[in-house]
Amino acid sequence: MEYAEILKFPPGLSGFLKITLPFVIVALQILILYFFLDLTSFFVIIGLMVAYVLPPAGKETVIPAGIALGIPWWLIAVSIMMIDIETALFMGWNFDLALKIPLLGGIMESFIEKTRTFIGEQPWLKEIYFVGIIVLVMVPVMGSGGIRGSIIGQLLGMQKIPVFLAIVIGAFIGCFGIALGTVFLQELFIKSVFSGIAAVAGLIIVGLAGWLYWERVHGKNAR
Repeated sequence: MEYAEILKFPPGLSGFLKITLPFVIVALQILILYFFLDLTSFFVIIGLMVAYVLPPAGKETVIPAGIALGIPWWLIAVSIMMIDIETALFMGWNFDLALKIPLLGGIMESFIEKTRTFIGEQPWLKEIYFVGIIVLVMVPVMGSGGIRGSIIGQLLGMQKIPVFLAIVIGAFIGCFGIALGTVFLQELFIKSVFSGIAAVAGLIIVGLAGWLYWERVHGKNAR
C-alpha cells in the first residue's frame, strides 16, 4: 500500500508529491532550525545531518559529536531521526528513481548486493521482518537508517507502510537511546573520570563480545 493512497491524493498530484514532499519536509526542518538556533549551532547541526546521510558516519558518530559541540541532546536526536523519516519517505515512493541518482545510486547498489547476501545467510530475518528492520535501523551502523531500512524492506517484499513504521520506530529508539547514553556518559565523566573510563571500557567489551558472537554465528551459517 502506498502512503499517498491512505492520504487519498489524486493520481496526478500523488506523483508530484512523491518526489517533492520529502524535500518540503527537509526544507521546513532546516527553516525551523535556522529560526531557533544561533548561526554557529545551525551550521554545526546541518553539517552533521549531511554527514549522516553519506557513509561512513552513522548515529553513533553524529549524535555524540553534536552533543559534544553544544547541541542539546534532544535536538540532535530529533534532527537525525527526521533524516531517517525523510529518506524513508523518499525511498518508499521513489526507489527506482533513487537508483539513478549518481552518488546515492552507487551507494544503494553496493548495499543492495551486501543486503541480498545477508538476507540469504540469515533466513530468520524473513520470519521477523518488521522487528528485524526496527533492529537494523536502531543499531548504529554507517549511513542513514531510512535508506538502509527501505532497501531491506524492498528486498524482503514488504509493503511500504510497515517498512515506514518500522523505520520510524527504529529511528526513534536508536537516536534517543544514543543521545541519552551520551549524556549519561558525559555526566559520568564530569563526576568521575575513572567511572567514565570504566563505563566506556564496559561498553567496548560488551560490543566486542557481541561482535565476536555474531561472527561466530555468521560463520556457522555461511558454512
